[in-house]
Amino acid sequence: MKGDSDVYIVQNTFPVGAHTGWYTHPGPSLVTVTAGTITVYEAADPTCTPHVYNTGDSFTDIGCGDVHLLRNESATDQAVTVAVQLIPAGQARRIEADQPANCPVITCP
Repeated sequence: MKGDSDVYIVQNTFPVGAHTGWYTHPGPSLVTVTAGTITVYEAADPTCTPHVYNTGDSFTDIGCGDVHLLRNESATDQAVTVAVQLIPAGQARRIEADQPANCPVITCP
């Protein structure tokens, strides 16, 4: 990323079954699961295969139009993530996205 950036450190807590909805960011994020398990769905994946991350795992969200959804699919435990986000200065941190046709409709309990 070139130019000025805003840096955010965000902690998200996901109760059982909670999800983010489909979205993207205008810049990259490094996400670490600090409790529980998070399942990530990527709209660009033709099969929308879920990727599971457990406590201590990290993954990169490239942003820049990479539409995705994070969900706590546990039946009993909340999940927590911490994200370090680099966003071009002055831009919105989150950009809502439509439900991708290739991914299942995911609802909260």
